Amino acid sequence: MTVAARRIDHEVWSQSRYLTWLEGQHETSHFEFDGARPVAMAPATVGHNRVGRNIRDAIGRKLLAETPCDIYGPQDAIETVGGALREPDAFVACSRPPRTGVVVPAPVVVFEVLSPGRENRRRDEQEKVDEYESVPTILRYVVVESERRGYQVFWREPGDRVWRRDTPEASRPITVPEFGIEMDLDEVYAGVVFD
Repeated sequence: MTVAARRIDHEVWSQSRYLTWLEGQHETSHFEFDGARPVAMAPATVGHNRVGRNIRDAIGRKLLAETPCDIYGPQDAIETVGGALREPDAFVACSRPPRTGVVVPAPVVVFEVLSPGRENRRRDEQEKVDEYESVPTILRYVVVESERRGYQVFWREPGDRVWRRDTPEASRPITVPEFGIEMDLDEVYAGVVFD
């Protein structure tokens, strides 16, 4: 975390203050906004980035051309509870963002690839589960492992407020029934070598 971000940990920032602050950053660090302060994101491993790219590529190939939906990530933002801005590794949204905007409205399916480290896992597996649940358009949240094969799905039917949780999975394809898409894990983990 930068010195500037450490200094403001006790202050509550607005989204507009965060975006202004972010424009002035010239570091290679990447941040998200948790609704109160900038949060430095862990550097992604090569495997993490490859998994995210594989997901975006697979969905991009399989998403029907006649749908108004598109695949986004990893630096496209979703607004969650309290004005927080999260940048999932991949997500499908069915609306066009404003040309000059930062936030992509109406996300439907969100993928987070877990970053190494306990704090990063906690953020993706706990904080973001609650945050994404607060966005009524999000029907499916898929948490994908980056250091081994596997994933977990949180989902709900349109109009439901609470997630249903599937048991963690390590062999079956990832299904995205909202768009009739299925991704085999060999496709998701193509080019990734595990120790």
